[in-house]
Amino acid sequence: MSNLSSAYADALFEIATEENKLDDILSQSFSIMEILNENHDFLKLLNTPTVTKEEKTDFVDKVFKDKIDISLLNYIKVMIQRKDTQRLTDSFKAFEKMYNKHNNIEKAVATTAIPMNDELKNKLVEKLEKITGKKIILTNKVEESCIGGVILEFSDTQYNDSILQKLNTLKKQLKQ
Repeated sequence: MSNLSSAYADALFEIATEENKLDDILSQSFSIMEILNENHDFLKLLNTPTVTKEEKTDFVDKVFKDKIDISLLNYIKVMIQRKDTQRLTDSFKAFEKMYNKHNNIEKAVATTAIPMNDELKNKLVEKLEKITGKKIILTNKVEESCIGGVILEFSDTQYNDSILQKLNTLKKQLKQ
């Protein structure tokens, strides 16, 4: 993520904070990222140098006017004017990080061989919240290669208690 993307995110965060719209802006930025991920041509159009700034701005107006907050719409238009729309997705990701830090939220990923049931997810969230002192948003990623157990990633930490990891450790020990 570039410093410029972070600078854009910082400006958006400041505006959203001043206008008391942090939750709305975050939610709407997720929706925009989803649209961009599902419609690669949309982002290509915004990044195409042969399409004028005015055409891009008109297009964004037609797609988003009265559907997203005016501050967020203007944010996108500023990026169009500065020819920085290629940084749009990264700036939204940086905004989310700022939002999470501001709200004492930590994202965690639990990788398991089969999907975790709600009871197990809730217990894990509760334990992580006690450990970190933060609100945890847990995502369960399913990877059959894990075989069993869990690989837990949070706060730049990885805890690997998977059966695959244990087998690999045993294999190394047997080789020695």
